[in-house]
Amino acid sequence: MKYPVLLILFLLSDVCRADEPYTLLSPEKQEMLRLEREAYEAEHEKLRTNWIAPLNLSGTYDYDRSAQGEFFSTTETVSGSITQDVFRSGGITYQIAYADAKKERESLSRQKEIALLNRQLFVSILEYRKALFEKEQTALKLKNKEIEVAIKRHLFDAGKADITELNNALMEKSAELKSLAAIEYSIAEQRYEIAKISDVAADSFELPRFELIDRKAYLDEELDLRYTRANTQTQRYAYEVTASDYLPSIALNAALGYRRYDPKERTGDYDGHYYNTGISLTLPLSYNASSTVQEARALYLKEAASVADKRRSLEGSYAQAVEKIKSFEETIALIRRNLSLYDDLIGAIRSGVEAGTKTGYDLQTLQNSRSIEEFDIRIYEIDIQIELAKLHFALNPSKELP
Repeated sequence: MKYPVLLILFLLSDVCRADEPYTLLSPEKQEMLRLEREAYEAEHEKLRTNWIAPLNLSGTYDYDRSAQGEFFSTTETVSGSITQDVFRSGGITYQIAYADAKKERESLSRQKEIALLNRQLFVSILEYRKALFEKEQTALKLKNKEIEVAIKRHLFDAGKADITELNNALMEKSAELKSLAAIEYSIAEQRYEIAKISDVAADSFELPRFELIDRKAYLDEELDLRYTRANTQTQRYAYEVTASDYLPSIALNAALGYRRYDPKERTGDYDGHYYNTGISLTLPLSYNASSTVQEARALYLKEAASVADKRRSLEGSYAQAVEKIKSFEETIALIRRNLSLYDDLIGAIRSGVEAGTKTGYDLQTLQNSRSIEEFDIRIYEIDIQIELAKLHFALNPSKELP
């Protein structure tokens, strides 16, 4: 499917980067998306290293007075200790893999959010342009209805038409006026929708031309599908981490400190460093271990099964969109053939007007009808672009420059 190449310009395109595909959005939304990214990147770093045990530092000062007499002592201690797991039956490796998978999932979730906002923006602009064409088209339809009312009124006054015909013409004119009012509201509504998302000017923004996404690329790279795959990986490693929590683990224990003891009037004071090291083996025995691990495994398998279901759904969505586009294209082709018939009729009517056998009303009505058909072509072309935009933003968070 080929379309004419249009000049693609984006506001702020000079600062649009692949990792920040949201520069057309409002400053408020950009800030929210930026902070969202900071949050999941910080969480990733935390999850990736939370298996590293903290170093516990402490300091104490004790003053002790004996009940046996006027004897007292002081003890000063400064120490550091750590109990670090060095083996969790694979749990450490799975924890790091889980952190990486979760970051990928959150990144894709953010891309989906940006894609949805950009889709809303571009579709709203397209709908806005479409409504402008519909307004001009309805104005032409209204002119034809006014001509029809004038003719029916003339015939009614001459006794050649009854009141029903005149009334029908007036009702049809009224219907077009109502349509015009509805379109005016639609134009305002789309303008408000655009303003909610972006500061771009709906009238001057130069839209890119969307092309049909390749079916294989769509079924492989659609953002919802990629998110489901990433979530499957996240659930898989979450299951592995959960399982490892109930398996043997080995930890190294170490402490280093300094202690000073002063018994004042008594002997036995000391002042020096101390340390200890050791190793511990832990095997948790939990009544709920089996059910907890089984629950995590079930969540993983459920998410894995949803990948195939999601792909099947996407196949239907893609086929439906292609058929819809094909229908629009066939309608456009039919209208283009009708335009040549209008040209022949307009030529014949113009000759009749010049010869005095036809009225100017006939010529004006046909010319308006031809223009109405031309607007139909523009409207259907926008409908095609809307469908293509939806397919595009299902794969991409932004509309990249060529």
